[in-house]
Amino acid sequence: MTPLSYALLGLIRMLPRSGYALRKVFKTTPLGNYSSSPGSIYPALKSLEKLGMVQTADAPEARGKGLYHLTSAGEAALGQWLRAPVDDLGEAMLRFAFLPEEDEAAIAAFLDSFEAAAQERATGLETFLAGEGATGMSSKHRIAVEHGRRNLEASADWARWARAQFRHEREKGNETAR
Repeated sequence: MTPLSYALLGLIRMLPRSGYALRKVFKTTPLGNYSSSPGSIYPALKSLEKLGMVQTADAPEARGKGLYHLTSAGEAALGQWLRAPVDDLGEAMLRFAFLPEEDEAAIAAFLDSFEAAAQERATGLETFLAGEGATGMSSKHRIAVEHGRRNLEASADWARWARAQFRHEREKGNETAR
């Protein structure tokens, strides 16, 4: 399964949509970097259908086209992907975006895992730069590696900040409920 497949599952879970409506979401949101091309979206939808993760149902609001709905297999696959430990920082924000807002435990676990993965990679680059592996590197190459290390540190810092934001929002919500 590709990140595009998971993005489609996440969008369909949020709201059953036609293939055209899904393409429109990709075209008009930051998800566009996954491609709004019919040559990407429709084959991915067909593949998900073949795997039994989505199914279509006729709907008048879809202009004669069927709306894609998540099946229990699709829900299970999406849930497993969303709750897996973070190992690919490149698709991590896609996963974070599709975590259910009300699943505080999954959000906290994701942020813990994301912070640990980012910090581990940053530490690895720091160790590399301080060790023999960096000997003989040009200053330009060292600066490029340092850029990566600093981005990873910023990502770990973001996870700490996000955890505090969620805690603050939850406390504010509890005060409002009283």
